[in-house]
Amino acid sequence: MPTVGVHPSLRPFMLACLAVAACTVGGGSMQSVVEHPAPVTAPARFVPLEAANLIAPADTIAGEGCLSPLADPVTGLQIILTRSESGLGDYLAPSGSYGLRDDQLLRLDCNTGRVLGVVRR
Repeated sequence: MPTVGVHPSLRPFMLACLAVAACTVGGGSMQSVVEHPAPVTAPARFVPLEAANLIAPADTIAGEGCLSPLADPVTGLQIILTRSESGLGDYLAPSGSYGLRDDQLLRLDCNTGRVLGVVRR
């Protein structure tokens, strides 16, 4: 039986549609969708400044909302929450950090502090 595939020229469009759909599942989304994967210079996750807000060193962050500021556990660089919705937070990093442009933010999973990617400001 032949398989049905996606024409190579349509793959970027299909990936963009999947990204939008993934962000809208579960009752809403922030306006900006993830445009780029997490910068390689960013930590795997950010941590709260207060150690008491971390349930376990490699586990989740306490509380129901997004905490701010969060810190890079290696460099101590702090990022500030600019908007959040449905357990996701968009954070402003100091200009030039992690290779971000001034019109970009880091999107994090607020429950874990893991970096999901880069979005428009």
